[in-house]
Amino acid sequence: MRSRKLYDGDVGYELRGQSSQKFRRKGQVKKQNEIEIEIPNGDLTKGRIFFNHNCAGCHDLDQDLYLGPSLRTVYLRRNGSKKFSNYGKDLTAYKFYWTRKKLWEFLENPEKMFPDTNMQLDGVKDPFMLASVIDYLQYLRVFTCDIRGLKQII
Repeated sequence: MRSRKLYDGDVGYELRGQSSQKFRRKGQVKKQNEIEIEIPNGDLTKGRIFFNHNCAGCHDLDQDLYLGPSLRTVYLRRNGSKKFSNYGKDLTAYKFYWTRKKLWEFLENPEKMFPDTNMQLDGVKDPFMLASVIDYLQYLRVFTCDIRGLKQII
């Protein structure tokens, strides 16, 4: 059974949900346009509460709703890979994975990253709350999903 590794900051993650040591493949260099952000650690409980109050109206964890795609497996998912018809045009034009840095950049100001986005959020201004939401989304992917990205019963 193979697992695909993705690079996210200083840590390598395997999609089956376990982290590995820091790794770099030969020839892998930082791109010039990568954002350099030190993302603080957040609080999972505050991230869950923020998600339930601010995100759950448009997003469900397991099912795509009319307004927004499911978010249980958004962390390390390829951008635009869900068969969701209500994405903005800009969002499907780019090819990247939703890492911590990309989630930070998007949730901080969605319209700056994608001017045509349908997301009705002005952005999360508090860095600790933003880190908490990202930690919660990472927790959902790593600890509540199996290798195929399906929900596990814990």
